[in-house]
Amino acid sequence: MQKPAKIEEAWGRKYPEQVVLAVTKAPDGRINAMAIGWVCIVSDDPPMFLLGIDDPAFTLELIRNNKEFVIAYPSKDMAEETLYFGTVHGHKEDKGAKSGLKFIPAEKVDVPLLADAVANFECKLVTEYRPGNCPLVVGEVVASHVNTDESVSRLVNCGKGYQLK
Repeated sequence: MQKPAKIEEAWGRKYPEQVVLAVTKAPDGRINAMAIGWVCIVSDDPPMFLLGIDDPAFTLELIRNNKEFVIAYPSKDMAEETLYFGTVHGHKEDKGAKSGLKFIPAEKVDVPLLADAVANFECKLVTEYRPGNCPLVVGEVVASHVNTDESVSRLVNCGKGYQLK
């Protein structure tokens, strides 16, 4: 059975949902990462991701300037760091260093991989759209990586007030 609901109430019932980190690199070498919930695969030939990133985000500025980024799927053990990445702006912070997480060189982009992530996808910017108030960034996957430990599991966003049992 369904009932009419305000969009905020319906959105609140969509959890759990995936969370990813968009990793970028500032001109001064600082590693920046941002937690993003609005992400999806939009093509498998060639493989492409779509990210929704707010205008004032340092991450969006870096993607626009560098034309590349890494999508990292954090592990459950990275919950605290992922919350930090999602709540602190990177304009004046060295989020990569302050997080305490380990980053390693990528193969095809000048943005590092998150070493202990479940998976990393190196991406080159294809285009940017603005169908509403949030810019949508499309990146083509040029290399992909997975954690060698298959027991490492993904972090998910369970939503406001949700308690794991």
